[in-house]
Amino acid sequence: MIREIHVFKDGQTLFKDIVVPNNELDTDGVMMLVSTSTKKLQEWTIDSMEIERFRYVYMNSNDTQFILTMDRQSSLQKVEEALMRTVSKFMTAFERDILSDRWTSTDFSPYGVAFRDVVTRMPVKVCLAGHGGTGKTTLLELATMPDQAPPSEYVPTFFADKAFLEGDFAPYVCSIFDLGGQDRFVQEWNKIIRAGSVVVILSDSTEENIEWTKRVAFPALKADLPYARAIAIANKQDLPDALTPEEVSMKLDVPAYGMQANNPEFRGRWLQLLKGLVFETIDFRIVGEIAGVQDYDKLW
Repeated sequence: MIREIHVFKDGQTLFKDIVVPNNELDTDGVMMLVSTSTKKLQEWTIDSMEIERFRYVYMNSNDTQFILTMDRQSSLQKVEEALMRTVSKFMTAFERDILSDRWTSTDFSPYGVAFRDVVTRMPVKVCLAGHGGTGKTTLLELATMPDQAPPSEYVPTFFADKAFLEGDFAPYVCSIFDLGGQDRFVQEWNKIIRAGSVVVILSDSTEENIEWTKRVAFPALKADLPYARAIAIANKQDLPDALTPEEVSMKLDVPAYGMQANNPEFRGRWLQLLKGLVFETIDFRIVGEIAGVQDYDKLW
């Protein structure tokens, strides 16, 4: 997931666009560090560095420094492809200005449209993780097929389902993966969830399911998505013995939000939660910081 772009020349900012701000680090200080490394690169050579849960991918072209800020979980190959497209689009529009003295007075803001197009081309990977029967498929269908009635009976997901979600997430396109929740499939999650930026952990709001989530799901997620951000969904809140979202949150060490996935009236709330997680406007937890999980190697 692309978060920001910064373009520098001779220490001046030619262009920047911040889609999701990095509020955890000193952006100016980080950019100074990364741009110094970028200046040392040969033409069209790509390099990167990781700081906490963020990845900075950068290139030097015509003595101009291009820096993309990404989620650290993002696929490095896809990020490098995105950076190549970014620099190519910029140079196609402004190379003559960059090679002359005109760059000091050029308005680079029109490039914003081209950059947002690059952002759109790299889907945000959302993983729905939880035990079978907690409501993952129902939530996926609630988000992507609002006119379709929720399933009337439980049909286990075989391995994984995938759907795309657009709309209020612009400039992002979300690629949502419903991970098979049967125990035999959890060991295969690593083949699907890599490069996932966000995780939604599904619970049916019962003690038994919370225990399974901590014992089975968390180690698998921590092994491959340590830098992803996560929330929990306390589903099936209409059942009489359901734990409250606050109780689910406390037991899982993840902010939890109440939901009734089989009720179409909850679609708006579900989409707002997804949007809040993607744009980091709601409380979330970094997967690798979740407390009380076992080592993945010991689990199996």
